[in-house]
Amino acid sequence: MTSANNKPYFNISKNEDLMTPVDQQFRDSDLWNDFRSGSEAAFITIYTTYFDLLYAYGSKMVNDKDLVKDAIQDLFIELRNSRSRLGETNRIKFYLFKSLKRKIFKEENKHANILETLDDEYYFNFSFSPEQLLINRQIDEEVSKKLNHAIDKLSPRKKEVIYYYFYEQMDFKQIQEMMNLDNVKSVRNLIYKSLDFLRNIY
Repeated sequence: MTSANNKPYFNISKNEDLMTPVDQQFRDSDLWNDFRSGSEAAFITIYTTYFDLLYAYGSKMVNDKDLVKDAIQDLFIELRNSRSRLGETNRIKFYLFKSLKRKIFKEENKHANILETLDDEYYFNFSFSPEQLLINRQIDEEVSKKLNHAIDKLSPRKKEVIYYYFYEQMDFKQIQEMMNLDNVKSVRNLIYKSLDFLRNIY
């Protein structure tokens, strides 16, 4: 696949491990700018690369799979229709995750303050797959089960921050934006509290 400028695109998810963070930011910036400039190839590349990632992420926030799919489709339609007015970004996945989270909460008609509460109705759920944990061969199946059992005991808010920090490898500033926290110190404190909780349960 090539862009409108005959610049080849590639399957981003298959090449991320080979790129430095700086390389990835340059790649994302170029791809996003091509999309904003009207490249359909860039739009299709973004859509096909991130749809499954967005679906997996959205499914951690709500149990309604159809709602997640509809929210993703609506998000891409809105992005395509307003592309000329979109701002720049060098982190496409972060931009899409943040937009999808906002859209899902809006679709559920939840008050914005839910993002700042620890209410029991707040939903976020995930566990590490055996493949993810067995990358370190020191982690056997029994340890994997114990770790996921401990994660399951976390509050939704603590699960979410652990997911962003360890699974998505977001930095403190990105997590602050994703979770609507007051400052970076709040992110750090929430991560440490979550790890302390896991240590005590584990």
